[in-house]
Amino acid sequence: MVNQLIPIVAASLLLMPVAGLGQSNKQVVNYLDIPGPIVFQKKNYRLIWSSHPDASLYKQEYLVAGDGFPNYKSMITIDFVIAVAGVDDAVQTKLRELDQLKNTLDVNYEVIGNAATGEKIIDCLLGQTAQNDAKSIYEHDVYRFKAVTAKSGQKGILLYALSSRAYGNDIKPFLTRLKTERKTLITDVARAPIPDITIKK
Repeated sequence: MVNQLIPIVAASLLLMPVAGLGQSNKQVVNYLDIPGPIVFQKKNYRLIWSSHPDASLYKQEYLVAGDGFPNYKSMITIDFVIAVAGVDDAVQTKLRELDQLKNTLDVNYEVIGNAATGEKIIDCLLGQTAQNDAKSIYEHDVYRFKAVTAKSGQKGILLYALSSRAYGNDIKPFLTRLKTERKTLITDVARAPIPDITIKK
């Protein structure tokens, strides 16, 4: 059943923009019926992009006002995959993906477990240094995996992720700030309210 989880964990928010795919301009659909905006660290994140690429996977991406694709600075993603496998399977699949990225990117990660809730977090820093410094990019991701049951009855894995980015000359100060802000970001993601989701049929 691990294969059912590949779409949610393989759809890393880093991969699409770094690969130059970008987001489409099609109408945004709130597939998960999540009330907005999502508030994180007193900032309002609004639904900007969504996708339902197959019968089991739903993806929604949120940005603050003034931010945009592909060069966003901060993004929240909420993914839901209908599956019978558990959090550990989702995390292991994501870790295999990150290990593969080490062939082309600087990748460092840590797995943090919450025994009381069964949730797990992957704290990840990855980057790409280009010959042209202006095209270099570093990204800090906090992936929170939780087993949930949608209000509409479907069981699966929900991914709540915060992605923070810096580009070119902004990378060095970004990494410096991250040394002091990283623990707070992880804690705030771990404590963020997980929205109830309803899949509309």
